[in-house]
Amino acid sequence: MNFNNMKTLLILGGFGFVGSNILRYLESEKHKYEVIVFDKYTNHPRGLKFPIIKKAYGGDFSDVAILKKIFQENKIDLIIHAISSTVPADSKNIEHDIQTNLIPTVSLLNLCKEFNINNIIYISSGGAIYGQSENKLVETDDVFPLSSYGIVKLAIEKYLFLFSQQFKLRPLILRPSNLYGLYHYSTKQGIVNIAVRNAVAHENFFVWGDGNGKKDYLDVEDFCNILFNLVEKNVYDSVINIASGNLISINEIMSAVKELDPSFKWQNVEKSSLDVPCVSLDTTKLISYIGEYKFKKLDESLKEIYDWQKITENKVIIK
Repeated sequence: MNFNNMKTLLILGGFGFVGSNILRYLESEKHKYEVIVFDKYTNHPRGLKFPIIKKAYGGDFSDVAILKKIFQENKIDLIIHAISSTVPADSKNIEHDIQTNLIPTVSLLNLCKEFNINNIIYISSGGAIYGQSENKLVETDDVFPLSSYGIVKLAIEKYLFLFSQQFKLRPLILRPSNLYGLYHYSTKQGIVNIAVRNAVAHENFFVWGDGNGKKDYLDVEDFCNILFNLVEKNVYDSVINIASGNLISINEIMSAVKELDPSFKWQNVEKSSLDVPCVSLDTTKLISYIGEYKFKKLDESLKEIYDWQKITENKVIIK
């Protein structure tokens, strides 16, 4: 299906970090889509307004009746699944992880089958899925997640392809590296944004381990652009790493934030067993679809994030 001919796009988790940036992208590109949002809230909890939204439904992702109501009331052409109730650092309650992420997603897939919704994009994880490895990670590599969060993400990927075998579901699974950017409010995940937030608030930042481990970091604006680039090219039935290819250590991030705000301080604490200290994603497959791409560099984004965070500093933080 050509993306320009789509009528209705459903964003699950539309008021979260990634979802809000998808809405921002669609607004800036002035795409002619009827966008439906499902989230815990019926209005953006930070008061952000996105005129592109046709309808917004609020509720619990595990409430099948609400999801069924959405499908009964709207003809959905594409679903973007950007909901997760946990992050790696707090995914120690395995039953909760399964009950709030895996089971509701399987229920969602059953509804897709019932209502003949074929196209679905799942925002997985490029860090938590693979586990620890010194090699550049390819989509076909064996994976050994270190957290329940990563295991559930992997299980959802497998169920997506199981449903693709059972009916005409066309999943596109995206494994992004560490995302950062505007509209980030989490206090639990997203080291770049949380470090900047602490700098603005003049609070110390805590680094797990020695800070020398290097990971790939990706501006969410680039992620959104690539996402819709792939959709325009009708790329489905695939798993794709989304990464900038530029590995940066936590210590380098800390130094960059300190350049913005010389008062910023951090200290090292004991490493978490749930954290993957080094991750490098192979992007050969991605480049084969979209060609060479000029990614925003971290220092280009930091000033924008810093200025935005100053404006939002005194507002209530969403967890």
